[in-house]
Amino acid sequence: MAEGMTTESATFYVTMVSQPVTVNMSTSQPEDGGLRCDYINTDYNIVASIICFMCFMFGVLYTFFGYRFFKAVMFLTGFTFASVLVYTICLEEDALPPEGNIGVAVGAGILCGLVTMLIQYVGLFLTGFHFGVALGAGALIIVEQVTHPETKWIPIGVLTGVGLVFAILSLKFQKTLTILGTSVLGGALMVTCLDYFIEQAAMMGYVWDRIKGDYSEPLCWYSWVILGCWPFCFLVGVLVQWRVTGMGVDHREVLHNRRGFNLQRLRRQQKREAQHTRYRHLYQVRRVNGDVISQHYIQSVQQKLFPATQSLTAINTTPSNTEIESAATTLTQVTGTGTT
Repeated sequence: MAEGMTTESATFYVTMVSQPVTVNMSTSQPEDGGLRCDYINTDYNIVASIICFMCFMFGVLYTFFGYRFFKAVMFLTGFTFASVLVYTICLEEDALPPEGNIGVAVGAGILCGLVTMLIQYVGLFLTGFHFGVALGAGALIIVEQVTHPETKWIPIGVLTGVGLVFAILSLKFQKTLTILGTSVLGGALMVTCLDYFIEQAAMMGYVWDRIKGDYSEPLCWYSWVILGCWPFCFLVGVLVQWRVTGMGVDHREVLHNRRGFNLQRLRRQQKREAQHTRYRHLYQVRRVNGDVISQHYIQSVQQKLFPATQSLTAINTTPSNTEIESAATTLTQVTGTGTT
C-alpha cells in the first residue's frame, strides 16, 4: 500500500513539474510599485495623438492669450464643453458606433460654440462655470487623500455648486474671471495631453474617478508631478495675461467702440448733408436774378416772413469763416464796380 502511494506521488510530482506555469504579472506586484510605474508605454493611437496635439495648441492659446482673443476663446469654450459632454453621454449609452459618437459630439460642439461666441453672457457664464468645476475637482482630489466620500452626490453637489457660484460671479467680474477661467482650462488641456503621452491618461482617469465618486488604483509618483503642472501652468498663464497679453484690453470697450463708431459715422453723414442743404439754399438766395445780396439783407427779409415760410427758408444765423470771406469778397467787388 505504501509502495502504491509512493508511485502515485512520484507520478503527480513529475506531472506538475512538466506542465508550464503561467503567472499573471498584473497581479503579482502592487500597482503603485509594479511594472506599470517602471516604464513608459509608447503604444500611441494615431488619432488620439493628433487630437492631443491639437488640444495642446488650444491649451497654449487659452493659457497665454485667452483674453486677447476673446471671441475665438468663447467659441472654443462652448465647443469643448458640448463636445466632451455629448461624447461622454454617447459612450455611456453605447447606442452609436465610434464614428457616430464623434460626429454627434462635433456637431453639438459647433452649435454650442456659435452660441457662446455670438451671445457674450453665455460664453462668460460657461467660462466661470469651468473655473468653478476645476476648483471643485482640485478640492475633491485633496479630500480623497484624507477620506473617500460616502455617496456620489457629494462630488456632484460640490462641482455643481462651486461651478454655479463662479459662473454668476463671471457676469459681474468679467475680465478677472475670464482670465482665471481661460488659464485654468488651458492648463488642464496641456496637462491632459502630457499625461496621455507619458502614462496613457492614467492621471486623467484618476481625476474622473474623483468626479464620479468611485475608487481608484494608486498613482505613480510621476503622476503627481504631472498633476502639479496644472496649477503651475495656471499661475503662469494668469500672470502673463494680466501683465502682458491682456493688459490695456477690455472686450466691453471694443464692442462699445464699434457701436459708437457706426453711430458717430452716421451722425457725421447727417451733419454733412444738412450743411450741404443749407449752403445750397444760401447760394440760390444769393444768386437770384443775377444780383449779389448781402447776408444782413437776407436776414432782414427773413425776419419779415411768416413763421411757416421762415422755417422753410431758414439758414444758419452764425456764418462760418468761408461764408464771411465770400461775403466780404462780394461786397468788395460791388464797391469796386460802383466806384468805377
